Amino acid sequence: MRKQYTQILKAHFYQKLFRCRVELDITQEEMACRLSMANRTYVDLEHGKTGCSALTLALFLIYICTDPIEFLEELRDAFENEDKKAA
Repeated sequence: MRKQYTQILKAHFYQKLFRCRVELDITQEEMACRLSMANRTYVDLEHGKTGCSALTLALFLIYICTDPIEFLEELRDAFENEDKKAA
């Protein structure tokens, strides 16, 4: 089940990351700087090629995400839907 949760988090995070960047009207380079990471690392993250670290998730929720509670609620719903499929 852990693998499914990891995939859900990865997909949810990169979709939200992209939406936030567009809403902020900033470049990938600017977003990478805000998340304290290399540009290439950010591009891979935004395209879902890699998952995020705990630090990246924390920086995103604290400094970028306009509604961290909504982000976590959506993620919880996605996890619960996965649990229902597995049952």
